Amino acid sequence: MTPQEIWDQINNFVMDTESDEAVCNTLLKLYYARKEDEAIKYIEDFFKCDNKTAEDTFNIFREKTGAPPSQEQIAHANAVAKELLNKPKCPICGSKNLSKYNSFGKALKMAKYGIFGMYDNGKTYICNNCGSKF
Repeated sequence: MTPQEIWDQINNFVMDTESDEAVCNTLLKLYYARKEDEAIKYIEDFFKCDNKTAEDTFNIFREKTGAPPSQEQIAHANAVAKELLNKPKCPICGSKNLSKYNSFGKALKMAKYGIFGMYDNGKTYICNNCGSKF
C-alpha cells in the first residue's frame, strides 16, 4: 500500500478492532501527546507496512491535521466551554442570547406604574430573542 492509500483509509475512519476505536482517533491522541515515534510505529503495525511508508503516511497526517494545539489554546477552549455550560438559557425559547435586566429599568417602571410595576422585580434576565423576562 502507498502512503496515500493508507491515509485514505485513516481518513475514512477505519476501525481498530482491538481498541474499538477509529485509527485516526488513536493517531490524534498520540500526535497531541507529542508521541510521533509511537504514532509511526502504530501505523507500521496496524497497516503492516515498512517504516518509510509509515513515516510518509504520518507526514501526510501531520500536514492534513495541522499543528497540535498549544497548552494556551487548550486552556482557552476549556474556559470558553465552561462559560457556555454555566450560562443560563431562556425557559421559553431556549436561547442563550440574554441580557441582564438592570435595576435602573425596574426602578423606572416602579416609579411610572407604582405597585403594578413590581411584576418584574424578581426578574434577572431578559431574552433578546423572544423578550421574556425571568
